[in-house]
Amino acid sequence: MTENAMETLEPAQDPEWTTRYRQRLRAAMEELANQSEPISLQKLQELAALRVPLNDYDASVTKSGAVRAWNNLGWILTTGFEHAGWLHATADGGFRIAQQGVEALAAHSDPQDLYEACNIAYRDWDQLRKAVLTPPIADPESQVVHDTSGFAHAQRATAPVIAAWRSGGSAFSPGVDAWGSNSATALRDFLSDNPDPDGPLAGLASDEARLLAAELWVLLVSPLSDMVGSTKRSRVRNPLIPMAQTPPGLPWDISAHLEQGFIHAGQAMIATPWVMLSSAVNLLVHWHEQPVEVREAVWDDPWAFCDLTGEAAGVDARVAALLCVVVHPGSFTTVLRPTDREAIVQALRTDEDSLTGDVERDLKAITLRLQSEAGGAAVRYDQAPLLQAWSDAEGGRAWLVRGEVDQQNRVPTWVRQGIVSITVGKLTQLPKEPTQKSLSDLVDEHYSDLQVVKREAKKRDVLSFALGMSDGDLVATVDGGALRMGVVQDEPARLQSIGGMTLLTRAVAWYPDLAPEVKSLPGSIRTRVRFKGEDVLDLTDLAGALAALRPKDEEAERPEDLEDLAELDSASLDETTSPEEPTAVVETAVLACDDEALAARLHHADSTWISELLVSLNERRQVVLEGPPGTGKTFLVQALLEACGLTEAQSALVQFHPTYSYEDFVEGFRPVATSDAGGASLTVTPGPLKRIAEEARNAPSKPFVLVIDEINRANIAKVFGELYFLLEYRGAEVELLYSAGERFALPPNLFIIGTMNTADRSIALLDAAMRRRFVFLSMDSEEPALAGMLHRWCEATGRPTALADLRDRLNAEMTKRGLDPALAFGPSYFMREGVENPTSLDRLWRRELRPMLVEHHYGKHSQVDAWYPFPAWLYELGLEHPATADAGDTSVDEAGAGEE
Repeated sequence: MTENAMETLEPAQDPEWTTRYRQRLRAAMEELANQSEPISLQKLQELAALRVPLNDYDASVTKSGAVRAWNNLGWILTTGFEHAGWLHATADGGFRIAQQGVEALAAHSDPQDLYEACNIAYRDWDQLRKAVLTPPIADPESQVVHDTSGFAHAQRATAPVIAAWRSGGSAFSPGVDAWGSNSATALRDFLSDNPDPDGPLAGLASDEARLLAAELWVLLVSPLSDMVGSTKRSRVRNPLIPMAQTPPGLPWDISAHLEQGFIHAGQAMIATPWVMLSSAVNLLVHWHEQPVEVREAVWDDPWAFCDLTGEAAGVDARVAALLCVVVHPGSFTTVLRPTDREAIVQALRTDEDSLTGDVERDLKAITLRLQSEAGGAAVRYDQAPLLQAWSDAEGGRAWLVRGEVDQQNRVPTWVRQGIVSITVGKLTQLPKEPTQKSLSDLVDEHYSDLQVVKREAKKRDVLSFALGMSDGDLVATVDGGALRMGVVQDEPARLQSIGGMTLLTRAVAWYPDLAPEVKSLPGSIRTRVRFKGEDVLDLTDLAGALAALRPKDEEAERPEDLEDLAELDSASLDETTSPEEPTAVVETAVLACDDEALAARLHHADSTWISELLVSLNERRQVVLEGPPGTGKTFLVQALLEACGLTEAQSALVQFHPTYSYEDFVEGFRPVATSDAGGASLTVTPGPLKRIAEEARNAPSKPFVLVIDEINRANIAKVFGELYFLLEYRGAEVELLYSAGERFALPPNLFIIGTMNTADRSIALLDAAMRRRFVFLSMDSEEPALAGMLHRWCEATGRPTALADLRDRLNAEMTKRGLDPALAFGPSYFMREGVENPTSLDRLWRRELRPMLVEHHYGKHSQVDAWYPFPAWLYELGLEHPATADAGDTSVDEAGAGEE
């Protein structure tokens, strides 16, 4: 049936639909108000349907397959009603009404009025979260300047919370003693006894302590620019949901301000939420322990507040710095790590600065000088060029710039034209004097529609490319499967418009004959240059290793006709795009090859099995090849990728084992060298799945393949973690465990191929849930296309077909002796160079086949040589010389041949 035909069968919307779904919304809210605990979505639907029954139109399904009435109910509850502050959505899809929701029901008895009030609140919320706010005016000669809209939003979010801290009240529930000593102690003790609780703080009995936790989260997450608003709101709401009394809602204005931020905290900090919350409450308990005059002084004296954070036990230094800049933004920068602040002071100090030896005061003095030099503008130490100034390494810097982006490979053009570029599609011109402020403002202006996390990432790319890269720096990029390298030239970044796209370019002298294969590079380089999502990546820690790759006698070159980049014909930068060409529609990525040619190469009887594999991959995206050892599962996958034309960058292979973990596969903490001599810090590092998923997302028309060898050797549900859900629901998104605030999905052009050895009895086979998520294709010899593979290989390579007869005899005897067919030996054991040599066959028997048979017949291993007279078989099949054959080793009692 065609799509148009299906549409004609949909019931027509009846005139009462609007009235009915708004009545159902009110009914759902009333049911929530009658409950003292969260209600699941399914239960809420049942209760609402009893009060406002569904007719045919309500019960019809949308194009996405969802029941229309419940799709509408869930959408409005989780957008309008939740963001109005009237309810909380739980992590498992349920709901809990908030006090503001109860008050809204009382104020708006008519369902239409209730819906309209919700709409107004939602529109106000939506406008405020997107608003570009002007931060308070700061004196750049005496105050640290924070001049972004994100700073203004963070200040407005934290102001009522700081006021509640000072008064001992609550920003969410006026009159409740949330910030008092008792609440702080209760929360401190709970977190001390439960260092790794779940999100809603299960087991915390005090409602006041729960309210305190929620408001502390506002202080901790509202300033962060590298956490998305939805995750911030989730952290704030979670402690409120299980409250014994009806919880307060998250005030809509505070909720809106959480959308933006101004501090780049880093994933290492964001991924440790309980360290953050414990630090904050430990500081609060310490504050309560001080005399009244000390408690009051810290609000007016930034250095007193800083000293207080340093004295408190159990306060992470990064959290202390975060709270200092939140409470006293005029005296502190956004640099949170103490070692970074020390490095900045050491690198950027001058004789003009009146330094005291106190890092915090000295950093402010240096910041005031730099602000003066910048005309009163704010300075960001975590962005180029200041980042490179204080974190500089000896021997120059090195950069990776992604060349295979926008579904194109720009590297050949770069090398030919003597440039490197990044895409900045929304910029129209560069500032006359590119500075950190002017470029940051430009990105903020033109990319205001992006989430703040993505906008900050684009800003870092632009600043690194335009201001961080300097004359003499090494630049590297990946061209297919090869690494190309060049040297940045002493020319400014330029903006070029090409076929409707805008590129920011830098002049580079490339090494013309230097193109080593990525897979041949040292592991330290190979893992960094592949599957990175950033457009510009600082590789200075690898500068020495990259420099060592350069040929001693080869100089980097620029085309002679491009010595003056101003004369560059921008239309020739990208020959794949012209102004007249419309934007290409991204086609669905598929895996395709000449299946008959591949089947012939693999010595299959025909192409039916290969065709089924390709169909399964393109339909389901996830396939497991299962079979006995030696059936060539991994070899077949590699041959398939080559036949489908995938480059080195389009595939990755990992091997699972019993200790393989989520941190190995998806993402986890890894030590990274710091600017300190010999120092290191833990940072969240993406694993192979996340890296190749990001690469696939950036080139949606190309297929990417992740091969998981021995997939059943690991705890698959544990290794995939929350991504186990995505194996079944490819279009959905989840929040990653360590990259808090990042929504992740498996892109449709990412294919996953697993291999599974069915003979491995030391591990459990995959469960039903896993089998539901993958297509399983057998590679045993019973498959018609695979039967006789070894015989055909022998004929094709001029080897005796008796090798195939030998394998068949061996496997037949194993079956006769009661062994499972899954333990049969695959053909690849006999498909080796020189295997037909009697010495090689003897070695194969003694070193590989016999030991496995001894294990299979555990307890009766002394009879293996009698049951499997391998030397005699060689003689009988003409594979062994009579002089060396042990033809006498046939003493098996014929009467007992079938007994074990």
